[in-house]
Amino acid sequence: MRQILTLACFLFFIASAVSQTSEEIKEHFDEAEYFFNRKDFEEAAYYYKKVLAQYPDNANFNFKLGECYLNIPGAESQAVPYLEKAVERTIEKNKYKSKSFEEKNAPLHAYFYLGNAYRINNQLDKALTAYNTFINSPYYYGNYNETIVENEIKACERAKIIQDSPVNLTEELLPEPVNSDASEIRPVVSGNEKTIVFIRKLKFYDAILLCKKEGEEWSQPLNLNPLVGSDGDFYPAFLSHDGKELYLIRNFSENGDLYVSFFRENTWTKAEKLQGPVNTNANEASACLSEDGQWLYFSSDRMGGKGGLDIYVAKRKAKNEWVKIKNLGKTINSEFDEDSPCLTNQGKTLYFCSKGHYSMGGFDLFYANKEGKKWSTPVNAGYPVNTTADNNNMTVMQGGKIIYLSKIDTTGSENENLYKLKILSYLPLPR
Repeated sequence: MRQILTLACFLFFIASAVSQTSEEIKEHFDEAEYFFNRKDFEEAAYYYKKVLAQYPDNANFNFKLGECYLNIPGAESQAVPYLEKAVERTIEKNKYKSKSFEEKNAPLHAYFYLGNAYRINNQLDKALTAYNTFINSPYYYGNYNETIVENEIKACERAKIIQDSPVNLTEELLPEPVNSDASEIRPVVSGNEKTIVFIRKLKFYDAILLCKKEGEEWSQPLNLNPLVGSDGDFYPAFLSHDGKELYLIRNFSENGDLYVSFFRENTWTKAEKLQGPVNTNANEASACLSEDGQWLYFSSDRMGGKGGLDIYVAKRKAKNEWVKIKNLGKTINSEFDEDSPCLTNQGKTLYFCSKGHYSMGGFDLFYANKEGKKWSTPVNAGYPVNTTADNNNMTVMQGGKIIYLSKIDTTGSENENLYKLKILSYLPLPR
């Protein structure tokens, strides 16, 4: 009897422990879903990994973690093994229960995400295989956006062509104290290249920092957050040619608005929202100013555009009032996203980033020249300026000879750092 009671107690203890573990894992899943829905993909990945530690063969959990990594800049390559595991067990879209902890299958479009992960990692043949598996499924047509998928397939084919004729350039990693052990992103630079403003991703918030070049050295960073009134929700979009107007994006949960801070009496003013019809209930995502300060080019996904984010131009009426908003038209704006406009060459050349046109995949940098009142057909700025990953938030200067951007440090760090590219093999001057 004593042995039976001991065995019963032991089994009860085991059952309780298993039950408790299952509840904890379900809590991790719920936490992951919560952060994923808030687009905090790093936190979501942290909790999905805890779930996968207990259920490593679950296709759905592998899919969700892979999707997180695809949305974390610099971590996209980590998505590959999880999405490879996910596609081992897929089901059609209308049978997939995304929010269910009990779901063991991945959705069919895991193949599309796997293709994207391969493409970002420049594994173009593998990407094409994954895309083709996706579109050859009997459950593909009529259930997915075929235009987007076809564009990704064409991007892989274009990437092979563009990479065969690389651009001649030199690459300079900006020194300390501009770069650090943290990630630095979104550089904007004054016309004389003596002032740079950028984001440094600190542990608890994103800091807007400003450095000045004194001789050949950069000054220690000045934290602009308290001056412009940022709680970590402002990001630099553009620094005027004279370095005295800083345009910022303030991010909300679903969209962004444009703000400006002025350099007055040796300090920066609190950022104020741009006046006039520039800001809307839609997402205003980037901006640049003409050298004379009279024209503002910006991106927005407002109603009436050509598709996704489009580039618009506005005329300055007063110091912070903008009027006469105009879409740049279908030559510049495709059915996909256009972002990060940048004028150079005395306003005769427009650089911008696009997921359309002749892209290698994701955002690529393009340029177009002013021909009378129209823009020429956009030209891809070439490889390795562009890669098969997203290439966005660049500052282009000196008629296209100089580009400031952020990317993963080549020393093996997973952090992004700021670089200066010098283009040697072409100048997109007007013909």
